[in-house]
Amino acid sequence: MERGSMLYMIAPPMPFYVIGGVNKYNPGDEHPDRYAIGVFDMLLVMKGELRITEERRSWRVGPGQMLILRPDLHHYSAGPCEEETHHYWLHFMPAGEWWEIPDDQRPPEKDMLVQLQSARTKFPLHRVYSIAVPKYGMIPSPGKTFDALNHLIQSELEPPSLVLWKHQSILDELIRDLHRDQKSVNDTQAVRLAEQAEAFLKQNYKQPITNAMLGEALNFHPNYIARSMRNVLGFTPVEYLMQYRLEQAKLLLMKTELSIMKIAEEVGFQQTAYFSRCFSTKEGISPLQFRKKFKKNG
Repeated sequence: MERGSMLYMIAPPMPFYVIGGVNKYNPGDEHPDRYAIGVFDMLLVMKGELRITEERRSWRVGPGQMLILRPDLHHYSAGPCEEETHHYWLHFMPAGEWWEIPDDQRPPEKDMLVQLQSARTKFPLHRVYSIAVPKYGMIPSPGKTFDALNHLIQSELEPPSLVLWKHQSILDELIRDLHRDQKSVNDTQAVRLAEQAEAFLKQNYKQPITNAMLGEALNFHPNYIARSMRNVLGFTPVEYLMQYRLEQAKLLLMKTELSIMKIAEEVGFQQTAYFSRCFSTKEGISPLQFRKKFKKNG
């Protein structure tokens, strides 16, 4: 399975509906070969399985799953259907900028979104958001979604002036559900990742640790780890590591007779002077003064 990625689209305005339909493939049938069709193509499978390749990335899209193909890339069949397959397809397009970004990398910054969309619309926008939807994944509430899509397809025969808002509202609700569902997944993943990072830092605080090492150990981009820790724990990895090392140093100052130089070494500082400076900044007194104060009070 391909590495996960997210599609980020600037709003307002919202992505707009172009056209939709439903396909039935018999065993041996294949999805058509298309290059840069100019719109996003969302495939939502009800039954069977679609095998799709976009450039050099391939997916198997089964019942209750969806895949969004990009408007600027070549997509084609990765193999014939092995069973009868039914799927809906929706063509849509964002009115603003959009990006595809791997799950473990940082999404666009808010300030950049405001600048880009303000320049595009010629209006001074202040409330600009990025809508994040998964490129591939499960369809949220598939029963409700398929009922809405069936209604959309049936209404294609009605006068365009009557169905314009109906079609757009169905797309809006689907995009909203995908965004909301992904946000819930991301929140859960962020908590889990923050806890894993915290455990790694606690286990290895005596050793030199860099953001790159942390990223390699957890198999996530360092920026994503830092953002997750900041959102969940209130600290970046660097801030958390510093605080944890200083807390361990305080325990050693209170419970042992080790020298300041040895304590600095024990908690991961390579230079005693730097350790003393960091300790004084946080506690307001030097490590030696802290020890004397504890001994006196004890």
